[in-house]
Amino acid sequence: MEKRLKQSLGIDVSKLNLSLSLGFLTDKLVKEFNSHPDVPNDILGYKELLNWLKGSVDPSVELLVVMEATGVYHQGIAHYLYDNGYNVCVMQSGRVKRYAQSLDQRSKTDALDSRMLSMLGLERSIRLWNPPSKALQALKALSRERSSLLKDRTIENNRQGAIASSVYSNAKALKRHKNRLKLLNAQIEMIESEMKGLISQNEELERKIGFMMSIPGISFISAATVVGETLGFESITNAKQLAGYAGYDVVLRESGNFKGKTRISKKGNSHIRAALHMPSMTCVRCNPTLKQFYNRLKPKKAKPLVALVAVQRKLLILMYTLWKNEEVYDAEFEIKKQQKHEALAARDNKLITQLVS
Repeated sequence: MEKRLKQSLGIDVSKLNLSLSLGFLTDKLVKEFNSHPDVPNDILGYKELLNWLKGSVDPSVELLVVMEATGVYHQGIAHYLYDNGYNVCVMQSGRVKRYAQSLDQRSKTDALDSRMLSMLGLERSIRLWNPPSKALQALKALSRERSSLLKDRTIENNRQGAIASSVYSNAKALKRHKNRLKLLNAQIEMIESEMKGLISQNEELERKIGFMMSIPGISFISAATVVGETLGFESITNAKQLAGYAGYDVVLRESGNFKGKTRISKKGNSHIRAALHMPSMTCVRCNPTLKQFYNRLKPKKAKPLVALVAVQRKLLILMYTLWKNEEVYDAEFEIKKQQKHEALAARDNKLITQLVS
């Protein structure tokens, strides 16, 4: 019997069902796959999956469970398997899509997707998933609710303005719109108050958000939204990955003599980009470092907004750095860094001169 080196369970998650594929990598580098009929995406389906795994996996080899992040539908099975001691990997959809494209797989079904996820677990080294704290999950839910209410408020403001400007305006309809707008404002204030109360109850979270708020132009809501949407940067390991997660990664389109436009992908968390739009406009006025950065880029870009997006990206990475290093923002950091490099260069030149002489 061939020795098994790795084993991976791929789970394609939908709202109602889980599609399963268990893969093995042998010592001859051959992949073998076992499938199982779809199970419901509920506690009964989870128990059926667990019973199948107990009789199907190789106990001498560690099992890796790979699934794709699908809104909220993957959370139940991810938490259930994690609580039962399994190694779980929750992959971002962009990475899974790029891997699937590399397989030249023309058809797309739930069964094929689960097999592809299993194959990904066998071939790649993947970072394990850890469930975020309840405080961070609650913060993300409040942030999403606030974002939804802000959109509703914008719609109501536009409708109210249209009704008020109409020749055939209806006073009763206008009053109803004003009442709805008043309710939305009250609910937004209530959510913001809940966010502040939630963070004040967590000493570590409050302290780390304080580091982010030390950046001139970053408000409590902006910092709390970024932390909530990234779940405390739990799955982020570097600045490049963070930029891709938020959709700030740069896309180039060039081929031969063709030179396309350079832009950000926007294939990421739109809530983060929305949360950083207004702070970036404030930063280019009151933040010395980012103001200088913006003024240097602005003349080189066709539209000022492009330079503003670059400020948003830099601002997000700066927030992540302060969170990770637990440091207060230093407005003179860039100047000190440049002076340090100049001092090192001067010292090297002095040593070279001494050696030559």
